[in-house]
Amino acid sequence: MLIIINVLTKEKQMSKLTKILFSVLTSVALSTSAFAGEFAVTGGAKATYTIMGQDGTSGTHASGKGVGISNEFSLTASGELDNGMTWSYAQDIDNATVQDDANIAIGTDYGTFKICVSECPLSTKYGFDNSAYGVGSDTGYGGGSTSSGASANTMQYGSNINSYNNIQYHTPADLLPLGITFKAAMTPGRAGGTANDSVHSTTGVTHAGSMKQYALTMAPIDGLDLKASYYTFGDKGSVDDRQTQEGGSYSANYTIGQVSVGYGETLHAAAQQKGVFTTKDSAAVQHYENDAYSIGFAVNDNLSISFTEESSTKVQKKKAALANTTTRSDVEMEITTIDVAYTIGGATLGLSNSETTNDSYSNNTDTTETILALTLAF
Repeated sequence: MLIIINVLTKEKQMSKLTKILFSVLTSVALSTSAFAGEFAVTGGAKATYTIMGQDGTSGTHASGKGVGISNEFSLTASGELDNGMTWSYAQDIDNATVQDDANIAIGTDYGTFKICVSECPLSTKYGFDNSAYGVGSDTGYGGGSTSSGASANTMQYGSNINSYNNIQYHTPADLLPLGITFKAAMTPGRAGGTANDSVHSTTGVTHAGSMKQYALTMAPIDGLDLKASYYTFGDKGSVDDRQTQEGGSYSANYTIGQVSVGYGETLHAAAQQKGVFTTKDSAAVQHYENDAYSIGFAVNDNLSISFTEESSTKVQKKKAALANTTTRSDVEMEITTIDVAYTIGGATLGLSNSETTNDSYSNNTDTTETILALTLAF
């Protein structure tokens, strides 16, 4: 099941959001302020030792070991204008060379407005997460946090607005009851990831289409967090009958004492053209259906353990013959992860073991990975 956030008159709302953001920025520009802002530099480094093994469809076995180091530094600044508005700026530097993530935020009584460059994620796909080290699809070989140096596999959770340059609006924290916060974001005209990216193409292959994303979070009772998000891409412009990419997720996470339990579901509909079946046995992915749960236990202030299981079903249709008949073929990929983490001040020693079946949606391809990590925060 997927909760689809039914946002009425999306185009009008996003148009209004753009106008409001312009008004806020104009107000900021006209405000004269002799402020004394705050500036901070924070960061972290992670060293990992990784052991991997994989059994393939032909009965072959591959294994490997590796050592890696990753780091990230964050520059943050904040202050207040004479008219009472607040401002903040953040810049991330990954692995000491790439300045890829940045955002400027303006806080008002009516909410917060942001301009983000490859930053400010809104997806709630990992709202279930209680892992001590990290969920299997988002760490090591399994995801983007490839501090081990390995490439990621392809468990599909869909897109997130922070992959592109975007503008956002967040409601004030105390505006709505039950701790409800609503967030909306859009890419201006197209989905690009480069600073000042304004190139527009009418070719469907290169024109990514504009993206919109919405998120809703709430905390109705102590210990319970509920989250939901939805995203959609605009028409790529090349083929009228194209199915554009869209998807969403919802999750519930409850903490009582030392135990935290979370569950979530995600649906990711892949972009495609109708009538893609041109030859016998040609196949097209329709969507991915995901569900996951995570259990975490804080043994004490320093030691924590967790168990996480993620399942993703790749739903595709396959042309059985040259006639217009298709059959459905599904492949289920599953990742189970056990984590242990021990923290001493600014240092954390982590141990993660994950097992993946049907890795990258390839039947009978199974992968195991063990990561020993030392993380420093400064």
